Amino acid sequence: MKELYDYLTIIKQHPNQTCALATVIQVEGSSYRHEGAKMLFLENGIQYGLISGGCLEEDLRIRANGVITKKKPETITYDLQSEDDLGWGQGAGCNGKVKVLLEPIDWNGIGTNGEGSWGAVFEAFEMGEDVISVREITGEKIGSRLFFTKEGKKLGQTPLEIERLLSRDAILFYQEERIFDYQMNLELKTQFLFELHESKDIIYIFGAGPDVEPVVKRAAEFDFLPIVIDPRGSRCRPEFFPDAARCIQAHPEHFLASHSLPLNSYVLIMTHSFARDKTILSFFSSHHPKYVGILGPRRRTERLLHPIQLPEWIHSPIGLDIDAEGAEEISLSIVSELIKVRNKKRVLNKHRMKAKKTKF
Repeated sequence: MKELYDYLTIIKQHPNQTCALATVIQVEGSSYRHEGAKMLFLENGIQYGLISGGCLEEDLRIRANGVITKKKPETITYDLQSEDDLGWGQGAGCNGKVKVLLEPIDWNGIGTNGEGSWGAVFEAFEMGEDVISVREITGEKIGSRLFFTKEGKKLGQTPLEIERLLSRDAILFYQEERIFDYQMNLELKTQFLFELHESKDIIYIFGAGPDVEPVVKRAAEFDFLPIVIDPRGSRCRPEFFPDAARCIQAHPEHFLASHSLPLNSYVLIMTHSFARDKTILSFFSSHHPKYVGILGPRRRTERLLHPIQLPEWIHSPIGLDIDAEGAEEISLSIVSELIKVRNKKRVLNKHRMKAKKTKF
């Protein structure tokens, strides 16, 4: 769930405004979006994102104004199953119950009871770190939050005195690859909502040909951070890749020797050079990032690694099989596969949430 990163960027640009953050915290039946989905309401009336197909946004906008004014959170339950004129289920995919939490937030404060952590959270995102939020939803300090890194390090300063216990739970939550979960802490006799906020996934794209341009554009549209690596100064330039986070003019072997790639990164090999592809693929056959995909037919990829057998986790040919033709359709195929790989954790978490579903 990467929306918090995007919304913090917006909130940072409006430091003197109080905003309202809407989060889907429970779903029963079908809904347009899943638990953890967010949208943001600014004090000036501008809103970002959707959490339904149009069923809830107008009512949420009105309620958000009250939350911003009172600076107190509110929980709303919408029954989208009702078919009478007063029912909410008017949009596509709306046929269940949805519980939404509206919280007041601003750049200089954490929300209801905490202060001073948004800057630390944003800095963690900028460094490519995932962040775990732990929100108290029962007890005396409803709405209080703590933020942790995956190692259990607290981000920023908050007044809660239960950091040690929650740090331990946050580490376990991350290690179990969860993204959204309710947990009752028996020692504290309080229920907490744990949520994983992921930084944007980095895609290292080796190659800067014209066919890479639509890949970079579409990857950026879907919350990836594309980095283009190519030794050609005539091609590896921001004017060809305005949506790229960086354009690095370097030979693949020099780049790989001088950079440490995160284990959760994605790699696309699109150089159209047999020798360069061989160098890159040989490196990643022993360094296993989250995703490696290579352009071209599988038999070519097998030749690149011969006599080593092609590992099953290397995607060749790259992209989902949609019988794509041309650079635009191929880019859709590639980015669709990246999204599929990225969302595996979300699918697993959805099944876990169904298994432990509580009543509204």
